[in-house]
Amino acid sequence: MVAGGWARPAEAWIWPEHRDIAVDAIQGMPAADRAVLDSLWASLRTEAGPQLCPTLVSTGAAPQTEFGDWSAICLDFPSYPALGGDHSCSTAELRAVTENAEWGRKVAWVAEWSKKAMAASPDEGRRTDAWNRSHLAMQYVDPDYLTRAAGNNAHFLTPRKKVEERETLDGYVTRTLGRDEAVNATAIYVEYHALALRLAALWRAASPAERPDLARRTLLAEGIALHFLEDSFSAGHYAATWGSSAWQKGTHDLYCVEGLTSMTWSGELFAGYGDAHMTNRDRTQAGLVVRTSLAQLVGAATGTLAVSAAPISGAEKALEDVNFCKATSLPVMPVDPVARSAATATLQGSPVPSGSQDEIHPPRARADIGPFVGVVAGITAGPALGGFDTAGGWRFRTELEVGARVGYGLDGVLTTTMDGQIWAQASFVDDPAQLDASCTGCPGGVRSNSAIPRVPARSGLKLVFRMPYYVLPFDLILLAPVLLLADPEAAQHVVFAAAGGGLLTIQRPISTSWGTFQFMAGREVGMTLWGNGEPDQFIATPTGSTPQLVDFQQLELDFPVFEWVPPRAAATNLSLAAEFQLGFSVSLAPKAWLPQANEAPYSLGPSWFIYLRLRLDGRKYFGTSAEDWQN
Repeated sequence: MVAGGWARPAEAWIWPEHRDIAVDAIQGMPAADRAVLDSLWASLRTEAGPQLCPTLVSTGAAPQTEFGDWSAICLDFPSYPALGGDHSCSTAELRAVTENAEWGRKVAWVAEWSKKAMAASPDEGRRTDAWNRSHLAMQYVDPDYLTRAAGNNAHFLTPRKKVEERETLDGYVTRTLGRDEAVNATAIYVEYHALALRLAALWRAASPAERPDLARRTLLAEGIALHFLEDSFSAGHYAATWGSSAWQKGTHDLYCVEGLTSMTWSGELFAGYGDAHMTNRDRTQAGLVVRTSLAQLVGAATGTLAVSAAPISGAEKALEDVNFCKATSLPVMPVDPVARSAATATLQGSPVPSGSQDEIHPPRARADIGPFVGVVAGITAGPALGGFDTAGGWRFRTELEVGARVGYGLDGVLTTTMDGQIWAQASFVDDPAQLDASCTGCPGGVRSNSAIPRVPARSGLKLVFRMPYYVLPFDLILLAPVLLLADPEAAQHVVFAAAGGGLLTIQRPISTSWGTFQFMAGREVGMTLWGNGEPDQFIATPTGSTPQLVDFQQLELDFPVFEWVPPRAAATNLSLAAEFQLGFSVSLAPKAWLPQANEAPYSLGPSWFIYLRLRLDGRKYFGTSAEDWQN
C-alpha cells in the first residue's frame, strides 16, 4: 500500500530529449539574440561553480568519456531544462546540481549513454528496455530521481474545459494560475518565465557587481520554465492527468509510445509522441516554441520587451524558493502584464490538452498497479530424479494446476516493465502417476507399468508466494516496515530498487519484441502438501523380499529460476498473460511409514524435479477509483 502511494506518472521527456529541444532552439536563434544569451552566460560564469561549461551550448554536456571521468564533463544552459524538474525541485537545487554537485555530471553521462542505447535499439521492445535501464541508471546516480514527480501532477497539463464552453488560451492560463488550482505545467511555465523576464530586465539595468547574481537567477528561472514548457509537448502529458495513479500512469505510458493527435492553441493540427519516443518532428515543434520563449528573454534583457525593471517583490522571491515537486499549488504572484502576455503568446504553439472525465477524452489505460484478484491454470512437465527407492535413472513427471491469486501489483510503478509483483496463490494440483524412463539398479527393476508406478497419481494443495527482494529473498517483509518507521525515504529507495531487480539489478525484466525475460530465482517460492489428508501410498519392492505398502506425506518446495512472459493482452483493468518458467523443486518425505508393520518408519529420500511450466494468469485490478468499477 505504501508503494501504491508513491506510484505516480514519471517525468516527461527524458534528459537527452529535454536537452536536445533546447539545443535546437538556441542554435536556430539569430546571431544577435544568441549573443545576448552568451552575455548572460558569461556574466553568470564570473562567479559560478566549477561545473558549468565555458560556452552557452557545449559538447561537454553530451560526454563521450568513459564512466568515472567526471572532470571531463560540464553542464551547459540546455542542461538546465533537462535538470530543472526531473533532477531538482527549486532554483536553489538546480543551482547546486549544475554548479557544484558532482552527481550532476554523472546524470549528464547517463543521459548520453541512454541516448545512444535507445538510438541503437532495433525494435520497440529493445527501446523500452533501454528506457527502463535509463531510469535505473538515473536512480543510481541520483537517488531521488524516481520520486521527485510522486508528490503532484506538476509535469502535466490541466484538462481543458468542455468544447461547448469554448475556452480560450487566455482563459485557460488564468484558470491554471488560480489560487485553488492544483500545481500544473502551464502555471509553472508562466510564473517562472515571467520571473525570468523580470530578472533579465533587472540584469540589463544592474551594475557590473550585481549582474552575475541576476544572470544566475534569470537563467535558473528560465531553465525551470523551459522544462515544463517542453513537458507540454509530450503526448503522455497532454493526454489526461486525472484519475488514480494507476490510470494516470497507464494512460501516460500508452500515449508516450503510441502518440496522440491534438491541436495547438493557435489552431494548427498537432501530433506527437512522448517520453523516450521523441521524433525529429517532436523535437522541431517543441524547439520552435522554446525559441520563442528565449527570444522574449532576450527582449527583456535588451529592453525591446517592456517588462518592468522594478525591484523583485516578496511574492516573486517566494516563487524562487518554492519546492514545485511537493507544492500542491503555486503562490499567488501578481504577474507583470507584459510578461504574462509574452508567456501566453509562447503557449499559442503548444498543444491543447485533452478533456477531463466529464468530457470526451482519449481512451484510457491502466498500469498494473494496485490490488488485484485473479485465476491461474497451468501445466508443468519435466524429468524427476531420486527418491522412491531409486538409485539412478529418471522418470517423466507432469503436473496440472488451477487456482486463485490475490495480490498487489507494482509492475511499471517506476518504468514500463518492472517486477513489483506481490501476491499469494492457492492452487489445487493434480500429479498423474510417474513411470520410470530408466532406473539402473533399482530394487524390483524398471517400473514402466501404470499398475505399479514409481510414484502414484496424487493430488494436493499448493501455496505460492511472490515478492521482489532487495538482497535476500523475502527481505522486504522485515526491511520495508522497519525502514518505513525509521526512514521513509530510505524505505522508498529500497522498495524501488527491489522492484527494479534488486540491489545488483540482476533480476530486472529484460524487454524484447518477444516479451520480457527475467532471472527471478528467489522471487517466487511454492510449497505443495502431498498426502496431507489421506496419505499417499507407494509400493516398495525390496530385493528378495515381499512387496510392502508405504504410506507417506511429502512437502515439495518449488523454485522457479527463469521466466519468459510473451506480450500480454490487457483491457483497462483486466489482464491476461502466459508465463513460461524454468525451475526446479525438491520433495521431502518428513513422514513415511509401513502401515502393515506397526507403522514402522520408512525412508523414501528426497526427489528432484527439473521442469518447464506454462501458466495462464488472469487478473482483475481494482481500487478506489470510479474507473476501476466502470471498466
